[in-house]
Amino acid sequence: MPGYTVEIPEGRERGIRVTCQDHDESEEFQPGYRTVAFHCPKCGYEVEVTLHDLHEWRDLGEQC
Repeated sequence: MPGYTVEIPEGRERGIRVTCQDHDESEEFQPGYRTVAFHCPKCGYEVEVTLHDLHEWRDLGEQC
């Protein structure tokens, strides 16, 4: 199975960059997307990535 790299570029509004390491295909998704789907046309796999910022995480009990 091919390897993938997920990066969060530096900056105030962070997007997501997903790269297929075997084929050097990549796509950068704009800030604001929490879940993205990356498809490498050369290997035929689609990878879905969900970003969770732990600094924004709250316990469900705190939301009441």
